[in-house]
Amino acid sequence: MTDPQDKMVATVAAQAHQKATQARFREEVIEGGGDYVIADAVTPHEIFHTMDIPVISLAWYSAVIAAKRLSPYYFDLMDRLGYHDGLPRYGSLPFMTTLDGDPERAPYGGLPRPMLILERLRGDVGQKIGEQWAGAFDGVPLVALDSSSVSELRSGWHKRAQHDWEELYETPRLDFQTEQLRDLIAVTETLSHRTFDAAEFRAVMHRVNRAGELVDRAKRIIARTRPAPVALPEQLTNIMAATWSRGSQWAIDHLEAYCAELEARAAAGVAACPNERVRLLWVNNGLWFNTGFYRAFEERYGAVFVWSMYSNFFSDGYRKYFDDGVDPLRALAARHISMNEQLHLPGWMSEWIIEQARDYQCDAAVMLVPVGDRLAAFGTKLCAMALERAGIPVLTLTASMVDARLWDNDAMIAKVGQFLEDRVLT
Repeated sequence: MTDPQDKMVATVAAQAHQKATQARFREEVIEGGGDYVIADAVTPHEIFHTMDIPVISLAWYSAVIAAKRLSPYYFDLMDRLGYHDGLPRYGSLPFMTTLDGDPERAPYGGLPRPMLILERLRGDVGQKIGEQWAGAFDGVPLVALDSSSVSELRSGWHKRAQHDWEELYETPRLDFQTEQLRDLIAVTETLSHRTFDAAEFRAVMHRVNRAGELVDRAKRIIARTRPAPVALPEQLTNIMAATWSRGSQWAIDHLEAYCAELEARAAAGVAACPNERVRLLWVNNGLWFNTGFYRAFEERYGAVFVWSMYSNFFSDGYRKYFDDGVDPLRALAARHISMNEQLHLPGWMSEWIIEQARDYQCDAAVMLVPVGDRLAAFGTKLCAMALERAGIPVLTLTASMVDARLWDNDAMIAKVGQFLEDRVLT
C-alpha cells in the first residue's frame, strides 16, 4: 500500500526533469554562450520552443528565488538601491539578481546576457523594469507586446476558448496580435540566425493541445475523488513542469504518467489527507516560498487545498484547436491575448473560479491579495464578492507570493484556522 506521505513517482520525475533542464541551461547557455530568452509568463514561449531556444520565465525564476529563501536578500538590495516598494514583486525580483551580479548566490548560476527580453504591456511599470534590465545587460533588445481589450466581455470564456476563440477574442484583436507575433519571429530569426519552421510550429501547437487534454483529465480525477489523491504542492510540481515545457513530447508523456498514477491512487484509496473534511480553493498566485502552508490544516481540521489557478488553466486557457486551413500563429495569438485578464481581472476570473469551486466540491476559498503587485490584485475584491454570493466563504490574506519578509507564518496559520472554525466547520 502506498504511503500517502510518499511523493508520487510523477513528482520525482518532474523534479528530475527540471534539474536536467537547468543542467542543460548551464552547459549550453551559461558555459557555452548559447542563445536564450527572458520572457514574461503571459507571452508566446511556443515561438522559442519551436526554434529550440531556451526560455526563462520571469514568474518561474521569481518562484525559484523565493523557494530558495533568497527573496529577502534581493528585496533588501532593491531597497538599498533606492527602488520604491510599489514595484511588482514577480517582475522586479529577477532583475535584482542581475544588479547584484553574483552568480554564486543566484539560482542556477544567475542569468547571463539574453538574446532578448520579451515583455507584455499590462501594467504601470513592467516596461520600465524591462528597459532598465535590458540596459543592465549592456543594451539587449526589449520586445514589448501590446494587447488590446475586448469590446464585449462574453460569458463562458472557459467553455468557448478551445474552439470558438475567433469570436470570443474578436477578429480585429487577433489580427493585431498575429502581426506582432510575425514581427517577433522576424526579430528572433535575425538575432538567433535560425529559421522558424512552420511545420514544427504546427506540431508544437497540436502537442500543447494534447497536453491540455491530459491536464483536464487530471482535473477530473482529483475533482471527483474524495479524499483527494494528491496534495496541492505536488499538483503544482507536475503541472508547472509540463507548463514550462509545453509543446514538447516530454510534457505529454509526463502528463500521461501523472494521470495514470492519479487514477491508480484514487482506485487504491490513497489520500493526501485521509481525514479530509473540507476542500479549499487557493485563489491567485502561488505562495512560492512556503508551499508547505497548503498542508498546514490537514491534521487538525481535515482541510485540504485541492485547487489553484495552476491546476487546470493549462487545459482551459491554453488549448486552441484549429483546422488545417487555419494559421496556427493566429491560434497562438488567441492563447495569450487575454491570459492575464482571465487569471486576474473581474468577470473573467470570478466566473471561471466559481465553476472550479463547484467542480472540485470546494467548501471555501483562501485568497492571496498580493502586496505591490497590482497586476495580480486587480480583481481580487470583486472575485471574493462573487464567490461569497455563490455561497463560497472567502478569507483574504494580504501578503506577497515571493517576498518572505512580509509573511508571518504563525499569524497566517492562526488566521486560516479561525476562518475554518468560524465560517466553514460550524
